[in-house]
Amino acid sequence: MKKMLLGSTTAVLVAAAGVGTPHYLGTQAKQSLEIQHRILAETFLFEVVSHEYEQGWLESTEKTVLRFHPQVLSNLGKQLPDNLRAVLSKPITMINHVHHHPFADGAKPVRAVVETEFVYDDEVQKTLARFFGEQKPLRIRNVIALDGSGAMEIQIAPFEYEELSGIKLDWRGLSGQVKYANAFAHYTTEFKAPLFKAVLADKGSLQLENWQLVSESYSASNPQIALGSSQTQLARAEFVWKDKVNYNLKINELINMVSDLQIGAFINPNGTVTPDKIVVENVQYNTKTSEPTQGFINSEGQFRFDKLHYGADTYGPLNIYIAAEHLHADSLNALKKRWQAITAQALPEEKQREAALAAVRQEGLGIFTNNPVFQVREFDLTTPNGRFRATGSLQLNQLVQSDLNSLPAFMAKLKAQLNLDVSQKLIENFAVQQTRSLFTVEDPTNQQEQQEIADTIRVLTRQTLDTMTQEGYITRENGMVQTQLNIADNRIQLNGKAFQAPSDEDLFAGLEDGPASAPHASAASGH
Repeated sequence: MKKMLLGSTTAVLVAAAGVGTPHYLGTQAKQSLEIQHRILAETFLFEVVSHEYEQGWLESTEKTVLRFHPQVLSNLGKQLPDNLRAVLSKPITMINHVHHHPFADGAKPVRAVVETEFVYDDEVQKTLARFFGEQKPLRIRNVIALDGSGAMEIQIAPFEYEELSGIKLDWRGLSGQVKYANAFAHYTTEFKAPLFKAVLADKGSLQLENWQLVSESYSASNPQIALGSSQTQLARAEFVWKDKVNYNLKINELINMVSDLQIGAFINPNGTVTPDKIVVENVQYNTKTSEPTQGFINSEGQFRFDKLHYGADTYGPLNIYIAAEHLHADSLNALKKRWQAITAQALPEEKQREAALAAVRQEGLGIFTNNPVFQVREFDLTTPNGRFRATGSLQLNQLVQSDLNSLPAFMAKLKAQLNLDVSQKLIENFAVQQTRSLFTVEDPTNQQEQQEIADTIRVLTRQTLDTMTQEGYITRENGMVQTQLNIADNRIQLNGKAFQAPSDEDLFAGLEDGPASAPHASAASGH
């Protein structure tokens, strides 16, 4: 009798466990997915149209309808083709099929396995079918472990596409994995794409080979700030264009945007790029963000490539390594949020720019008033005309808000150093490029006249360098020009020697105590 009772009790317990375990795991899986949904909903790029969760015994269904934020798309309108913008403007339905019994992933018990299905608008589906055919464009499989951690596998299907117009696309797909701790407190990502090739009929072509991204993320003391590192690699990139491309980089407008200084347009690189090809080999971009002191962030980035082939010329290697230290974390977060909000507003381009700058001076003020340090740890580029190397740093010490209203007061709190080691030939060629347009000739196509202008500019540049060498502002050795620029206590030194303005007056004399970003135009105008 006792054996029968014991057996019955065991059977009841097993049955209860069999019934209760899926329900318990389903509740736990729902909690995990709620965290993931919250992260998605807080992303400023997307707008959640609707969200619902139906919990069952062995399987539950989560349905989310989302779309790209309409105003973000509107602000990107000029950069996106009309057909792509039309596709991105349509809502996407994301259906998570949640299997939450212990052996949903095989022999090893798990909290749940989530298979994600994407349902697209009819117009979007037709567009995708042109490329992917019957394949599912995007697949996501998420295995949630018993402790709430998990691994998410992501795949974008490959395709080949061709039009009679001569357009050809070859996309070999993308695969990736996100491994995360409970509540996404820490996660790592790894994505790979072996090849993307586009032939744009008679316009040119683009080819990217072996792209890879590896990253690690975790929260700072302020959980809204992400720390970690990333490594991005591209084995090879090739760009071919068959039409002339005119360029005029508005550097003076960029300076004006940041500082309101009215710099003349003579500093703007301009010209025409003839049909040609660029090949870049072994591109790498690495970042690292840490919090060595609570409430303050250190960030660094490194960009490099081995070789860049442009026509018959070869550049490289290039190595750029920059860093920022002691950045006020709360101000960084506030500035990021404000910029995201501005991006989602319906503002004209000029008003957007003004709002972004106002955010730097308001939400971002604490970045500059908490003694930040900005560093160029390395800038090293080899060109066909020589080498360019630079290192330097900029510090702001004890800056207060009122200092932003006076340039002399601002400069008194600034300490900067820049070390330059540049090929003289490179300086001469840059001078020719930038000032050639200031000389007028009867026939711009006359090669002899153009060469005479170039020779004249080179002579003037050498004379200037000779004078600066004699005055001790620079040194020259083996075809290289070296100097060190120091700014401290409202004074400038070049190569350890006090720099004198042409009028032999203090460099910052005559500036009114108006806003630091708006001195008289005549003080800096190139007109």
